[in-house]
Amino acid sequence: MVQEMGKTLLSIRSHLNGLTKTEQKVAQYILEHAQDIIYESVTELAEKADVGETTVLRFCRKLKFQGFQDFKLSLAQDLVKPTDHIHKEISEDDDAVTLSQKIIGTHIQTLDQTRELINGEQLSKAIECLLSASSIHFFGVGSSGLTAMQGAHSFARIGKRSTAVADTHFQAMGASLMTSSDVAVGLSISGSTKDTIDNLNLAKKAGARIIAITSNARSPITKVADIVLIMVGRENPLQGSSLSAKMSQLAVIDMLNVAVSLRMKDEALRYREITAKATSDKLY
Repeated sequence: MVQEMGKTLLSIRSHLNGLTKTEQKVAQYILEHAQDIIYESVTELAEKADVGETTVLRFCRKLKFQGFQDFKLSLAQDLVKPTDHIHKEISEDDDAVTLSQKIIGTHIQTLDQTRELINGEQLSKAIECLLSASSIHFFGVGSSGLTAMQGAHSFARIGKRSTAVADTHFQAMGASLMTSSDVAVGLSISGSTKDTIDNLNLAKKAGARIIAITSNARSPITKVADIVLIMVGRENPLQGSSLSAKMSQLAVIDMLNVAVSLRMKDEALRYREITAKATSDKLY
């Protein structure tokens, strides 16, 4: 019923007559699948509504939103339960033990699903790519930026020249200076992080090979990538920085690091010893 609709869906209904035919297809799909939209990328919505991505973005702007993410945020505010902003599986009535079991259970389930979803062929290609790379540059912002730092750290420990910087301007400069012997690893749970995708495009233009790690197989980041590794990390726009999603990212990074280490054999062990010795006096 209209009375039960949030302001975002009501706004869509009120704008229907002023939309083009293709924009109306977007509106109709959203009205029929509102709960799903908050977890989808602009690429997914465009495919399901049978329109172009530019049509989706134009539709969002007609409703006075800055873009698709801004629209999803407003829609999530209307549809998501207050406790879902904190963690989807919990309720206000859960005691401490139940809460802990649900949270740990969610993490285990997410890692299990990531294990099942990893494509062996893509994983093997990524391993070969990283093994032969002159240098590896990790790109990510926000929570994915922290994972990028961990990725660079883990590969530096085995002697691979690796970088990850927080500032997106420095990321852009580094990406533009990459060569065909370098590898760029882009991390984005949604697959729609503009800064990360822009910098991957710069790296690709410079000749670098691109590996994308994302939870969304149909998203903008997969279009720029040569190799795509899918991890599980479903989160709504209000939740953000999901620890389960971050654990999935780290698990994929660890798979790659361990596999490359095994291929490097004694060389990886030697570099681990060198880097461990270099930091040994930092501990009491």
